[in-house]
Amino acid sequence: MGLKDLLKKALTGASDEDNRKNKAKMREIFNSLVTDGDAYTLIYCHMENSHNAVVVEVNVHSNYIVGYKPGEVVIVPVNGQLTEWGEAEVFNKENGGKIASSWTGYCSASKEGVHFQLEPITYDPGIKASAKYSVAVTQSTAEVAEFRKFFKAGL
Repeated sequence: MGLKDLLKKALTGASDEDNRKNKAKMREIFNSLVTDGDAYTLIYCHMENSHNAVVVEVNVHSNYIVGYKPGEVVIVPVNGQLTEWGEAEVFNKENGGKIASSWTGYCSASKEGVHFQLEPITYDPGIKASAKYSVAVTQSTAEVAEFRKFFKAGL
């Protein structure tokens, strides 16, 4: 990795090589879990929730591969290294799924007994302490805007 890629990784959280490899791995994971996975647009989202305990503050980091196409959203929880993942959760009108976008930039997907809060990101600086918990991926402003627009329109 050259100096330019090291600088890019520090500033945006992902070098060009990291970005390419991780986007390919996200597609591979998604397609292994979802029939006709290539029909979905993918985006990486994360969420950090802070909980105050008696003495300390506990931060919980969550990462998601989110696939979306007209009428359906699929969310796959993953770890920050893309080495472990959970089951694909499908949201559509048939199963009572709902999606929304808030004015604060967060998106949500819910159905009976299941709720996800998602933050689509354009970049997560590699110098942030929480960067080690996030997937090393960068996404364009246009990709994130399209995702938010989709969630705002609903299913």
